[in-house]
Amino acid sequence: MIAVLNTSCHCVWAEAIGGPPWSLLPIANRPLVDYWLEMCSDLKLDLVQVMLGEDAKQVEDYIGDGKRWNLRIEYAFARTGEAPCDYLCSIRTRWSDGLLYFGYPFFIRRRQAFRIEGLNGLRPTCYRIDHDPVFIFARGKDEADALLLGEAGSHSGLESVHAQPWIIKDIHSYYDLNMKMVAGEFTRYTTAGFSSGDRSSVGYNVHTPPSSHLQAPILIADDCRFGPMTTVGPNAVVANHVIVDSNSELIDCLVLSDTYIGRNLDIHGKIVAGNRVISPDDGTVIEIDDSWLVARNRPQMRAEDIVRCTILWFVALAVVLIQLIPFWVIYPLVRISRIARFERLTFHDPRTGYIRLPILCKRRNVRSPLFSAFKALSLDRFPLLVLVVRGRLFLCGQPPMRHPEDDEMIKQLPEYYPGVFCYQDYNKESDRLVDSLWYAHIRSLYEDLKILAKSLLSRFLRGGR
Repeated sequence: MIAVLNTSCHCVWAEAIGGPPWSLLPIANRPLVDYWLEMCSDLKLDLVQVMLGEDAKQVEDYIGDGKRWNLRIEYAFARTGEAPCDYLCSIRTRWSDGLLYFGYPFFIRRRQAFRIEGLNGLRPTCYRIDHDPVFIFARGKDEADALLLGEAGSHSGLESVHAQPWIIKDIHSYYDLNMKMVAGEFTRYTTAGFSSGDRSSVGYNVHTPPSSHLQAPILIADDCRFGPMTTVGPNAVVANHVIVDSNSELIDCLVLSDTYIGRNLDIHGKIVAGNRVISPDDGTVIEIDDSWLVARNRPQMRAEDIVRCTILWFVALAVVLIQLIPFWVIYPLVRISRIARFERLTFHDPRTGYIRLPILCKRRNVRSPLFSAFKALSLDRFPLLVLVVRGRLFLCGQPPMRHPEDDEMIKQLPEYYPGVFCYQDYNKESDRLVDSLWYAHIRSLYEDLKILAKSLLSRFLRGGR
C-alpha cells in the first residue's frame, strides 16, 4: 500500500491565521500532517508520497526524510489546476497493493474505544468535499478504482473502527476541534511533556512564577514563558514559544506558536496568531499594530544565521568606517544645495513591528554631479549601515517593506529579513515579492556577499542613476 498526502490543496480559511501552511497548523499542539504520518506508520506503510504546493519548503523542512516516523518519503509538486482524482489516476500503477490518501484539512478523531490495531480491519472508505476526495482507504487496486470513479463505497468505514471523520471546513471547526482536544481527547494521542490526572499537559522548558495560575484543562507546549499574576485556563491551548506578560488571562482560547501577549489582556474565546486576533464564530480578523499588546515573536536564528550575521556585522562596520569621512564631507554640500535630504519613513520591522528609517529623498528634479557621486559611492545608505552596526537591520536581505503601502506583501512573507542591500540594487526589473520569497529560501553567507559586491559595483558603475 502507498500513501499520498496532498498538502497542495487551497484552503481559504487558513489564510486568516497566516504563518504556517494549513498542513502544519497545530491540533492539540501537533501539526495536522503529523497525525497523517502517524497513521501511515501505524499501518506499517513503507512509501509515502507528499504532494507539495506553494509552501513546499516549510512542509519539506518539517517532514524531512521521514525517519522520525520510520517512513520513506517521496516529494512531488502538484500541477496547477490538476484535480486530486486526475493525479491519483495518473499514478494508478503505484498503488496496485492499495491506497491511503489524505487531502484538504482532514482529521480522524479517536473515540474512547479506538485501538490502533483496529486500522487493520478498516473497510474501503472514501470521504469527499465538493466532489473531491479528502480521504481514501482501499486495500487493493480494484477497491481504489471503484472509489475514485465514485462507485458505491463505505462512508462509515472510520466509524466501524471507533473513529470520526472531521473535515475542517472553516475557522470555527478548527477552533472547535482544538477545544474538544483540550477538554480531554488529547489523552487518546501521543502526548509530550508532563501530563496529569486533571486533563492537563505542560511541555518542556515552561516557566511559570508562583503567582501565575494554571487551571485545568490546559495544553501548553514547549518553551513558553508566563509572567506574574497570569491566569491560563480552563480550556486554553498554548503552542510553542509563547510569551504571556503579567496580569493577562487566557480562557477558552487557542494561542499559536511564536506569539507575544502583552500585559493586562483578557483573551477569551479567541484565536491569537502573532499580531492577529481571530473570532472563531464568524472568522473576523483584527490585526494589532501595537507590538506591546500582541505580536509575533522573532523566530530563533539558526546556527548558520548567527555565524553569517556575525561576519556581516564586521563587514558592515568596515564599510561604515570607509564611508565615514566621505559622508561628512559630501552630505553637508548636498544639504546646502537643497537637492536632497534624509527623511524618516515608516517600515515594517520583524522585531518591534514598525521602525522609522532614514531614506534619502530628492527635493529638486535637476541633474547634479554632486548628488550622483553621493549615490554612486552608496553614501545614501550610510545611516542604514549604522543601523546594521546597531543590530537594527541586516546588511543584505529583502527590501524593507513600507507601512502601510506594503502591508499586503508583508503578509505573504513567511520570513522577513529587511536589508540595506538587496537584489533590486543591481536588477531593476526584479519583482520584490518573488525576490523576497527567494531570498528567504536561499539566504546564506555566500548569497549575502554576492548581493553586497554586485550592489556596490552596480551603483558605482551607474553613477548613482
